[in-house]
Amino acid sequence: TSFVIARTLRRRSSISFQDDPPSSRRPTPSGSEVIEQAFIRQGIDAIAAKIMLASISDSTLKQYSHTYKLWYKYCTENKVSLYGASVSEVIQFLRQLYLNGNQLYGTFNSHRSALSLILHQDLSNNPLLKRFLKGIARKRPQTPRYNYTWDPGVVLRYLEGVEGSSSLKLLSRKAVTLLALVTGGRLQTISLIRLSNIVSSAEQIQIYITDRIKTTFASKTQPCLHIPFFPGNKSICPASTLLNYIDATEGLRQNEDYLFLTYAGKHRRATKETISRWVKCTLKEAGVDTSLFKPHSTRHSASSAAKRAGVSIEEICRTAGWSEGTATFARFYDRPLQDT
Repeated sequence: TSFVIARTLRRRSSISFQDDPPSSRRPTPSGSEVIEQAFIRQGIDAIAAKIMLASISDSTLKQYSHTYKLWYKYCTENKVSLYGASVSEVIQFLRQLYLNGNQLYGTFNSHRSALSLILHQDLSNNPLLKRFLKGIARKRPQTPRYNYTWDPGVVLRYLEGVEGSSSLKLLSRKAVTLLALVTGGRLQTISLIRLSNIVSSAEQIQIYITDRIKTTFASKTQPCLHIPFFPGNKSICPASTLLNYIDATEGLRQNEDYLFLTYAGKHRRATKETISRWVKCTLKEAGVDTSLFKPHSTRHSASSAAKRAGVSIEEICRTAGWSEGTATFARFYDRPLQDT
């Protein structure tokens, strides 16, 4: 039975890939279809290919899918093999993207990683491709998104005047923004907080993250967020606000274990995108220029403020989820304050 299923899946998965080079008459395959077919072409059966596909995170798959869409179009127009292209053809593809846009080095390196997954070529160590990408790195180096950051005190003063108990909407936005600032964490991490993983004591709240996140590796322990109580100003105390949110949503969540719920409609689990919108609205209402600063900038603001206050870089990196001693903080996140 397993053999029949595998043979059927293999037959079905190859239906859209009869042409190599691809035909313009066929619809562009999804990123997962491209990767799965690449595995099958290397002798992997369809069931094993699906298991291998599960090793790729949703965010990486989304990123690679953009590359495959561009690559499929290029192969169709230039009669190039989708899975058997040479290194010189890959360089020509990247050259075309370079001439037609203003993407920086990081984008081209991502394209290389995506194509390495589906081509029968060692793109990581090929001297010609390495030389080409080194040239792009010199001409269009990866630069920090921001040259400066906003003062978190501006947002805290705004939140101090927000009465969270007045509505679930305001309480939700206040809670996620305070958590983002006090932890310096990614909004993805905040969206994955589970009620069952929250442990409260007299001094602080501990939140264990058990879902897979960007920094999840087999050899690395999952993060634990430490949310302190701030008795000096309860109106912006992140721990007190979090407990208020838990109380306010107790009768709304039914069996939902994820902490944050949408405040409209049927109160479903709030996704990372929803939480990002909440933070953006809070920043905008606080006076932060959201046409310049994205919700993710809470990491820049919080970590830079911590360094100005004398917190060690090791502690900042550990709290924000970077490897200790990493250059990421110094290169991309340690920014001076915006002039006002």
